[in-house]
Amino acid sequence: MTPEQQIQHEIAENLICIGEVLFSAQAWKFFQKLGRGYLYMHKVIRIEHTGGNNFSVLEGVSQTGDRMHYVAKGTQAWQMMKLSSAAASQPILYAQFYASIDNYNPSKEYVVIVGFNYGSDAREYFFLRKPEIPPQQAFKIVSDV
Repeated sequence: MTPEQQIQHEIAENLICIGEVLFSAQAWKFFQKLGRGYLYMHKVIRIEHTGGNNFSVLEGVSQTGDRMHYVAKGTQAWQMMKLSSAAASQPILYAQFYASIDNYNPSKEYVVIVGFNYGSDAREYFFLRKPEIPPQQAFKIVSDV
């Protein structure tokens, strides 16, 4: 993993940890409504090295906004993702991703992708999350607030 990819991966993990209860609740809500799938968050960032271990992370505006989206298995968005250049260029990674969608336990786990940038600079990181507060319970907590 390049230094930029490592930073993106850490940012992705931090974003998920910060919003874990809400993401978990949303995953359950969408699973109940649409079936198996994954949450998707897109971020636009530029990482600038300023020498040594110093760097700056500059956030841009995403064309999809800063919303979390749900992509249900079998939908048009799912088919587009399967045909994407990222899926074609990383068949082993995406085979693991598809297997996680087929096998995760929706009441205890959820799948999330954090995508960065567009075009040739685009990268996606997927995570199978087993949160401390399971999706079904997180949804109940969030709904009761």
